[in-house]
Amino acid sequence: MELSCKIAVNASKEKIWPYYTDSSLFAIWEEDLESIVYNGEIKTGTTGKMKLAGMPEIPFTLSEVIENASYCDRSDIPGVGSLFFDHKILNENGTTYIRHSVRLEKDKFTEEDMEFLNGVFNDVPKSMMIIKREVEKSEVPIGRIPI
Repeated sequence: MELSCKIAVNASKEKIWPYYTDSSLFAIWEEDLESIVYNGEIKTGTTGKMKLAGMPEIPFTLSEVIENASYCDRSDIPGVGSLFFDHKILNENGTTYIRHSVRLEKDKFTEEDMEFLNGVFNDVPKSMMIIKREVEKSEVPIGRIPI
C-alpha cells in the first residue's frame, strides 16, 4: 500500500539534496521533528532514531541513499508493519521534480491500515511545498540578473 506526491521544483538536485541529509534543514520541512540521530554516515544501511512530536522514538534504517537522487528509510513498527519513506529527486525532460512516497508493507491489509497510512501521508504535500519554497528562494530565473 503506497501513497505518493510529485511536484516540479525550480532548483538543482544539488540545492535540494541537503534538505534530506542536513538535520537542521530536514527540521524545516519535517515540522514535527524533535530530533534525528544517525549511527554513522548518511549512507545505505545506516541506522538511527527519529523523534516526532507526540510520538515515541522511532528507529529506522536508511534503505537507499544515492547522493542528489534518493533518500529512503524504513521503520519496522510492531503490530503495524514496515513503513518506508522514499524521497526522490528526479529530472524528467529538463524539469526537476521531488517525489515523496509513504509505503506500508505487511502480509494482510485492513481498512485501518489504509487510515493509518493516510494519516502518516497527510502532511507530505505540505512538507514538499516547504522544500520547494526554500530551495526556490534564491534561485535566479534564466535570463534574470540580480540587482
